[in-house]
Amino acid sequence: MKRLLALVTLGAVLAFAQAADPGVTDTEVLFGSWGPQSGPAAAWGTVNIAIDAYFRYLNDQGGINGRKLVLSSRDDGYDPARTVGAVRELIDRDNVFAFVAGVGTANGQAAMPLIKRAGTPWVGPATGAVVFTDQSDGLIFTSFTDYVVEATLMTRHAVETLGSKNIAIFYQNDGYGEEGLRGLEAEVARLQAAGYDVTIGDRVSYERGTTNQGVQALRLRGSGADAVLMFSAPSAAATLVGEFQRLDYKPQMLASVTLLDPALMANPAMQGALFSVFLRLPSVIVGEGNGDPIADQIYRDIIVAYAPEIARDPFRALAGIAFAEPAVLALQAAGRDLTRESFMEALKGIDGYDTGLYHSLSFKDGYQGNNSVMLLQVTPQGLRPVSDWLSL
Repeated sequence: MKRLLALVTLGAVLAFAQAADPGVTDTEVLFGSWGPQSGPAAAWGTVNIAIDAYFRYLNDQGGINGRKLVLSSRDDGYDPARTVGAVRELIDRDNVFAFVAGVGTANGQAAMPLIKRAGTPWVGPATGAVVFTDQSDGLIFTSFTDYVVEATLMTRHAVETLGSKNIAIFYQNDGYGEEGLRGLEAEVARLQAAGYDVTIGDRVSYERGTTNQGVQALRLRGSGADAVLMFSAPSAAATLVGEFQRLDYKPQMLASVTLLDPALMANPAMQGALFSVFLRLPSVIVGEGNGDPIADQIYRDIIVAYAPEIARDPFRALAGIAFAEPAVLALQAAGRDLTRESFMEALKGIDGYDTGLYHSLSFKDGYQGNNSVMLLQVTPQGLRPVSDWLSL
């Protein structure tokens, strides 16, 4: 009889262990992520360093509902093939509870089938591609303002506020750049229908890895555009504006947030350019008196205190924390009885959250939680805000 009871008890324990969601113990919750810690895009490795710092900060406050937050991150060198291997390892070997961030559009698209097949929640992909919202299947929750919305709002500002009448676009010939083009075309059509005298001067693309933008610069100047949207890599943008200088062509440039690169912003040819951002910024970026108090405190208390080695890259550092914020909010709301199901239900319950790094975060109406941008201008004194929060 005792042997029978022992077997029944053991069976119950094993059944519970098999039924329990991966990555959760009485003391920890394990998250997975990937990003380039090496290679040409290694600067974006800042994102995962910042998330780890955020988790250590929270753990020093007692964790979330009595559990410590742990990040298991892999270096994929910004290579989608390596991303697939990293994600497979995080799912099969590390048994992560959920994914957070994950840098890159192509990288995320390569990983998405594995993540969805495993039924693993994914919060805050570090990309603005709409594919992750469109193909969420209830598992993916995005907070990076998507590129279509970003291009729409920049185009609207150029026409309604700056008086632009001829807008062109310089874009990378891939999903990222094409979404910028899509936003431009849709918004120009809307503005024309509303009676604005505006046209698209030209749609100028380049292939990833191209090092000469001379032809593209000539086409843009020939279009007569008084404003140029830029959805490219920072290196391509730097080459293009160098050509603009040589041609003495001075359009108003409006750059995607992906171009918010310290080296590009320091380029004299970018003076006067506008950059889009989707999160609150600290004084260290926008100057004393212009920083958001929430961003100032997070930068000081988490980045400077826990990861001083990335303090010189404050935008990407804060972006990492922003990508993880919804996951932390959901953990808090899900309570002690944490499962993937309760975690995702808690994510869906986030509505109008405005005391973190986002202007307003809500998943009430879908899986895209943020649709706002602010515009900054490059001035001799540095980046300065030139708009309020813009939203659809």
